[in-house]
Amino acid sequence: MFSELGILLPALTAGLLMMIIHVPLGQEVLRRGIIFIDLSLAQLAAMGAVFAGLFGLGFIETQACALVFALLGGVFFKYVEHNYQSIGEAVIGCAFVLSATLVLLAMSGNPHGDEHINDILSGQLLFTSWERILFAGSIFIIAAVLVYRWPDIFLKKYFYPVIAVVITTSVQVCGVYLVFASLIFPAVGTYYIENHQRRRLLEYLGESAGFIGGLLLSFYFDLSTGPAIVWAIAAAMLIIFIISSIKKTYKNT
Repeated sequence: MFSELGILLPALTAGLLMMIIHVPLGQEVLRRGIIFIDLSLAQLAAMGAVFAGLFGLGFIETQACALVFALLGGVFFKYVEHNYQSIGEAVIGCAFVLSATLVLLAMSGNPHGDEHINDILSGQLLFTSWERILFAGSIFIIAAVLVYRWPDIFLKKYFYPVIAVVITTSVQVCGVYLVFASLIFPAVGTYYIENHQRRRLLEYLGESAGFIGGLLLSFYFDLSTGPAIVWAIAAAMLIIFIISSIKKTYKNT
């Protein structure tokens, strides 16, 4: 049994390392009111990786291509935020749809296109190698140190480059759906918790519980890993949201 569960260890490690930086970035996304920026940047990064794959580029070149697409998206979204704030969210949504459909068009002639698109959206957590985890985890930890140590610089001033780099790394391992869920669900689930430290703790605990629960569900019931984790995180954060909203209502009466 333990040897079988050992198959999940790389995926669990990748998810928990990703969570370290996704939680503070998710709160900043919610504060700025640009909920779909992570989804759009993830899709742009995936589009860059797809184009790199079409030209037969290697792992390093693929990562560089995905990062360039995400960084260009980040620069564009920052420009939109400063100059067209009232329609910023709409522009972000448009960018997501256009990049997603461009991927579909690019892969339409590929006999393995459907499988590749599914990997982009749902991720390949169970097939993640320790080498890739080391690469991704290093980026997550460095980004987390910068964000927690100098939040005014790396979470406020240079928010767009930081989230572009993090999402580019995350989407290659976890897929677009799980990247969005990992960023946004904890921030929404703890919305009514006023104490900052308590809120952050519950975000980490709730997402960890959801990630572990989703992995186990996918393993024992032969479910798609990414979507199973998305639903498990949603369930964990919904419980926190309901309890905290009830407490807040009771406190205000």
